[in-house]
Amino acid sequence: MSEQKFYPLRGGLDLATPMVEMVPGHVIRADNYEPVERGYRRVDGHERFDGKPKPSAASYWVIDFDAGTAAVGAFAVLTGETSGATAKVLVGSKVRTGTYGASTAAGFIVLYQVTGTFLDNENLQVDAATRCVANGSAISKGTLDQDYILHFDAGTVLIVEDDIVTGATSAATGVALFDMTILTGTVDTSDAAGYLVLVALSGTFADNENLQVSAATRCVADGTTLQWFDDTVMWHGTDREWMRLAREYTRDAIGTVPGSGYQRGDWVFNGDTYAFRDNVDASAGQMFKGTSTGWALQALGSKVKFQTGTVEIVAGDTVTGATSAATGEVTRVALRTGSWSLGTAAGQLIFATITGTFSNGENLQVAAGTRAVANGASSAITLPAGGRYDFTNHNFSGASNLTRMYGCQGVGTAFEWDGTVFVPIETGMTTDTPDHIAEFKNHLFLSFPGGSIQNSGIGGPYAWTILTGASEFSMGHDVVGFLSGFAKSLIVFARNKIGELIGNDATDFSLDPIGEDAGAIEWTAQQIGTPIYLDNLGIRDLRATAAYGDFQMGTISNIVNTIFTDKKADGVSATASMRVRAKNQYWVFWDDDTALVCYLGRKRPEFMTVTLDNTVRCACSSEDSNGDEVIFFGSEDDYVYQFNKGISFDGQAVLAYVVLPYYHAGSPGQVKRFIKATLEADAVDRIAIKVGAEFCYSDFDHPPAVEEEHQVDGGAAHWGANNWDEFTWSSSVCGRAHYRFDGMGENISVRIVSEAFTEEPHTIHGIHHLFTYRRQFR
Repeated sequence: MSEQKFYPLRGGLDLATPMVEMVPGHVIRADNYEPVERGYRRVDGHERFDGKPKPSAASYWVIDFDAGTAAVGAFAVLTGETSGATAKVLVGSKVRTGTYGASTAAGFIVLYQVTGTFLDNENLQVDAATRCVANGSAISKGTLDQDYILHFDAGTVLIVEDDIVTGATSAATGVALFDMTILTGTVDTSDAAGYLVLVALSGTFADNENLQVSAATRCVADGTTLQWFDDTVMWHGTDREWMRLAREYTRDAIGTVPGSGYQRGDWVFNGDTYAFRDNVDASAGQMFKGTSTGWALQALGSKVKFQTGTVEIVAGDTVTGATSAATGEVTRVALRTGSWSLGTAAGQLIFATITGTFSNGENLQVAAGTRAVANGASSAITLPAGGRYDFTNHNFSGASNLTRMYGCQGVGTAFEWDGTVFVPIETGMTTDTPDHIAEFKNHLFLSFPGGSIQNSGIGGPYAWTILTGASEFSMGHDVVGFLSGFAKSLIVFARNKIGELIGNDATDFSLDPIGEDAGAIEWTAQQIGTPIYLDNLGIRDLRATAAYGDFQMGTISNIVNTIFTDKKADGVSATASMRVRAKNQYWVFWDDDTALVCYLGRKRPEFMTVTLDNTVRCACSSEDSNGDEVIFFGSEDDYVYQFNKGISFDGQAVLAYVVLPYYHAGSPGQVKRFIKATLEADAVDRIAIKVGAEFCYSDFDHPPAVEEEHQVDGGAAHWGANNWDEFTWSSSVCGRAHYRFDGMGENISVRIVSEAFTEEPHTIHGIHHLFTYRRQFR
């Protein structure tokens, strides 16, 4: 009598539990799946970013034309003469009837990046020359109900876009709309099978006839032509192909961050994304902003230091040098020490531009009245080369619109940026090179080499004197990061120590130790409810450290501990981390192109590994102008990537798999005949997955089940396939995939694999096993 048992897929990667004791639903190997609330989800994609249109937002439009006099090629810019609408051409003009020579060509053009609305009967132009006339307006993702599908098999040579295909027996002809779509086999093995989309059809192709291009056979017809309108599955395939092309061409237009060396930092401020990188000869740093035309180098302006200020200078004043006659309009006044009323004000004046050069010691005048004295000549503001940037955003003012971005990099001064004005922040340190930054209790905090921690005056990020509320603390170790706001404190991480700064201002600030012998690896501390960080023993949260001290009990990643020991043995270093609030996840990245994701949404943390094929050098998690979470990382290949965006790894296929434990159904010593495994999953779109199984711990006497690939369609909630391994589900209900095995053993391990770059991620969340009990194992 057969038995059926079900278990949910929960718990993540388990590398510690003996196999016989392992909880069903955990995994013993996995890559590019992530633990989520409903189970295991194939990870989202990432895509390159520079501010131009995003690949994930790309789409296509179809516009019909007539009165065509000349072809419109791919990548041309098409313009409506009357409407002024523009678009890039995704697929060049395809003629259904007529000819260009007779000015009667009629057909369609596939477009992308459409701006404006094309009008019916307006001239369609390329470089101001009319090529044809619009026959209707452009239709978003329009279908092609006058074109045809022809299935083929025994393919030996590719048929590509615009090839004229001829039936060797029927003499029927058609023009290939795009490259042949291969569903199974390859041309190298002469067994490629799939379909062609044909336009300008003449005659009727015959089943099993040779299909030729230039009198050379390329494949064999598998049936006769089908009108496109009647085959929605094939239209779905073409939709994917054109969406892929639109994304690919949009992606190709996105550029790297200019300069040389690794990216030094990425950040989001006021809805804009910034990237920092050294210039071409590595003599200075540069700040870029992502814009609609790509990375734009930001002008930092100029500065002149002042002292003995007697009358306040404010932004908007025009300052003139009494001796040099240099002049400029002030954009920011950074008062570091002293007081205007006492005639001791000292700091910096910031200018967008200066005419001439202010000289050292000259009077600085406004409306011919001396206000202060120049403390050095004026100079352009520059960023030093090198370093690694750390950032925070904060509003130190009472006004609601004065949030600004603050940063440091360990090789120069800290700075402030409001999107227009760049202000170096000078603390007065002899070596003024802070390496980490935070805001706490309306003070700006900076750390310096040697373990010095300093804060500005309250509400005054430029003020660094005792009189204004500045103070200094010693950590005793180099600081590797801050986390502000946890338990109303500022958590200070060193490599081998953790401290907690409490209080409200310099009168009662106190830095107390939490852990004395263990600390965080730099760039790995994140706050997700509680501070999470990586150390030599694995991933910890601060509550566990505080409760158990600097011991293994304080580590939350014991179940995957071998990952950390192997990384350390191989000399692999952690490079960055991020929090993903929308998924309740913590991610840490290494310089071997891998990452570990930790899901914190259940009682126990769950882990999975990810392989990105990109070395992450810096990362940030923030909000865009709509308040939505956005995550970026800077890669070793000079691109900035938006994380959790798109469905591929920047156009590359995502290879993902999970291997489930050897399930013994509660009787590890009893042989069973495993008949079927039913996988429960959610999918938005058609996916292709492979499933296999191994029995009895994969020993030689128990051969594995044959791995099979299954095409799974989204969009319906019923069985609708011709074969047992093809089925359809919708995105709003659970899909069930039935995989049949015939295997014997005490246990079974199911393997699930997917590899695609045009599929939406899917989630697998449970599995049923159908089996019968046999004899006891002897």
